[in-house]
Amino acid sequence: MNLKILAAAVLLIISGCKTENTDEASGKKITAVSSINIISDIVKNIGGDKVESFSICGVGVDPHTYHAKPSDPRLISKSNIVFINGFNLEHWIEEMISSAGSEVKKVTVSEGITPITDEKGFGDPDPHAWFDVKYAKIYAENIAKGLSEADPKNADYYNENLKKYLTELDNLDNWIKDEIQKIPEEQRILITSHDAFRYFGKAYGMEVKGLQGISTEAKVRTEDFKNIIDLIKSKKIKSVFVETSVNPKLLEQISQETGVVVGGTLFSDSIGNEGTPEGSYTGAVKFNVNTIVNSLK
Repeated sequence: MNLKILAAAVLLIISGCKTENTDEASGKKITAVSSINIISDIVKNIGGDKVESFSICGVGVDPHTYHAKPSDPRLISKSNIVFINGFNLEHWIEEMISSAGSEVKKVTVSEGITPITDEKGFGDPDPHAWFDVKYAKIYAENIAKGLSEADPKNADYYNENLKKYLTELDNLDNWIKDEIQKIPEEQRILITSHDAFRYFGKAYGMEVKGLQGISTEAKVRTEDFKNIIDLIKSKKIKSVFVETSVNPKLLEQISQETGVVVGGTLFSDSIGNEGTPEGSYTGAVKFNVNTIVNSLK
């Protein structure tokens, strides 16, 4: 009888140890909240199966004019780490992070980047650094560092994922440079709804003009409208491009007045729907480049 009790006790201990070891091996995922889904996608690539990644701004949402929902502060308060772009893109998020208390770690993914400034002074500095892929690599490095500090036991895992992702970004960067060469030099002019692509233009050799300034909060002046029309006519530009997160009406009006074609819709402050090729940062950038090249070459 004593032997049976002993055996049962041993089995119970072994069973308990297995459960404990399984939990430890699987680990509890940390929760990461990002201001925009571009950043959230990079977090997913670095965090893998160790991180639950959420974005406050969903698909097609304009972060420049975003108004917080009641659920946003609750989401942040339950998170372990919050990633923001910085450069004044998310003026609406700082108070939510402060209210969440010191338990929530904040990481600015653009740290280490010298921003482009806006000569018009509105919305300065330019927050759209992710469109230069070498800056997206800095985003990824800052994200990996933040995750490693928030979850040090999985630091090696995050750094290994970082290495793989940096290789993917290097390949993307080289591919963009090759693709842009297919556009005749005199046609390398990118006209968009708002000035979100100046980092892209500087990195890959395109002149960029936005009808609005770097923030969609900027009001379009009659002078801005006229300047874009004059540029289209003088340079004999083939196409202009609307954006998924910006009202297309004004550029469509310019298209009607000048006869220039709307060459397609670009992803600017948001990536596409999850599960589609454009639902990742790299996929959205590839889509943009293909759309631009096919319309201007």
